[in-house]
Amino acid sequence: MLNNQSAERLKSNGYLVISGAALDSSDLLEAFRTFIRRVRDYQLRFLQKRYGYAYDGFSYYGQSDSSHQAEDDLISTFVLSEFYPVERYPVEFQTFLKGSWKEVVQTVRALESELLTQLAITGLLDFYRQNAGHMVSNNYYPPQQKFDTAAAGNTRLSAHPDASLFTVFPFGIDQELELQVTCESGESVWRSVDATNSILLYPGYLMEMWTQGEIKAMNHRVRLSNNSAAERFTFSFFSLPFPLREFEMPGRGIMTSEGYFSAYGALF
Repeated sequence: MLNNQSAERLKSNGYLVISGAALDSSDLLEAFRTFIRRVRDYQLRFLQKRYGYAYDGFSYYGQSDSSHQAEDDLISTFVLSEFYPVERYPVEFQTFLKGSWKEVVQTVRALESELLTQLAITGLLDFYRQNAGHMVSNNYYPPQQKFDTAAAGNTRLSAHPDASLFTVFPFGIDQELELQVTCESGESVWRSVDATNSILLYPGYLMEMWTQGEIKAMNHRVRLSNNSAAERFTFSFFSLPFPLREFEMPGRGIMTSEGYFSAYGALF
């Protein structure tokens, strides 16, 4: 999937678009659409606080205690992962989790492993093989006309780095997403990411911490759209440590999975 310049392109550009077609999102899209259309009382049965590790579960616009999004972000999300049994998740997602999930994660793992091999960062590939699992953030952007305000910075999704080692969009991204990333010249300058029917990825805060800042986490946001009536669905996969793991973090000594998430949360 990668060529021999992929690692250098990632480091110089901040993100990487993989040649070849993106995967098919139809199974997960249908599952998430169905869940989003359910009544709020049903959705609230699957709030993040009912899971407890990382970001699994449901978050919604206006929620004050989400660990996955800001209160004023114009978005609702559901996070699925390898960290809980399939039966813990809503029935809408279980066909995907018992079927296509494995294929998608295998593709993501193969891509990440190949890229880590190219990057040749001491100890990181071994850490990944021994400790990393995956989650998918299913993101729903309702029509903007339903909201009276915008998120921080006049956005739909406020600026942030992800908690991941890599964030991967295995289904590509639509131009309507309005994804923007920071330029090297500073956080006040943003550039838009072109739509792609290929897989896209960028590094998260776990990569920045492991490399002690040599490879920065991609700070990104979703800007307000000119089409206030459109709704959007996106799906991003995160590589994260499994719960209850202990590992050596360069420059920090022994760290647990839970300690890492605390360090990431302290950024906000």
